[in-house]
Amino acid sequence: MQMVEEKKETVTEGESITLHAGLTDSQGDVTMKWCYETEDNLIAEIKRGIKRTQEGADGRFRSKLRLDDKTGDLTISNVRTIHSGLYKFKISSRARKTNYKRFIVTVNVKSLSVTAGGSVTLQTNAKIQSDDLILWTLGAENVLVVKKDSGTTTVNERFRGRLRLGKTTASLTITNLTNTDSGHFKLQIINTKKTTFRRIN
Repeated sequence: MQMVEEKKETVTEGESITLHAGLTDSQGDVTMKWCYETEDNLIAEIKRGIKRTQEGADGRFRSKLRLDDKTGDLTISNVRTIHSGLYKFKISSRARKTNYKRFIVTVNVKSLSVTAGGSVTLQTNAKIQSDDLILWTLGAENVLVVKKDSGTTTVNERFRGRLRLGKTTASLTITNLTNTDSGHFKLQIINTKKTTFRRIN
C-alpha cells in the first residue's frame, strides 16, 4: 500500500499560500508534478530541469502560480475561494521511489459587516451546472438556508422572500437582513465529478 502524507492548510481570501513539498534540493533526474483535484488537471511541473506552470483546466490559476525549482514548493498568489480544494504533489526519479503528498486547502472569505435591514451578496465565483445540487447552510448546526436540486429550489421559511441565487454562479444574495442572519454561511456544490465546499463568515 502506498502511504500518502496529507496536510490541511487554511488561508484568507486575497492572501498568498505556499504548499511545501518538503525537499531541500531537487537536483538530478527528478520529475515533480502538482495537480489540482484530479490527476488529469496538471498545474505545475518540473521535468528534466525545466519547470512550467499552467492555468488549470478552467483557467482559475492564470498568473497565480510560482514554482520553486529547488524545493518544489508551490506558491499561489491572491487566493480566491475557487482555489479551495485538493492539491496533489508527486515526485519520482530513477534513483528513488515515487513519493506523494496531498494538501487540502480551505480559503476563508473575510468577514462581512452589514447593517440590519440592508442586503449582502455572498460571492463565490463558483460556476454551476444545471444538474448541480447546491446547498447553502448556516452555523455549526448546518441549518439549511436554501437548496437547489434539478431546478427545484427549497428555501428555509426564515429566509423566504429574502434570497436570490446567482444564475451562473452559486452566489447568494440576502435582503432585509436581521441580527439573526449573522454567522458562518457554508456552500456545498455536489455533482457527478466532485464536491465543492466554500465557507463565508
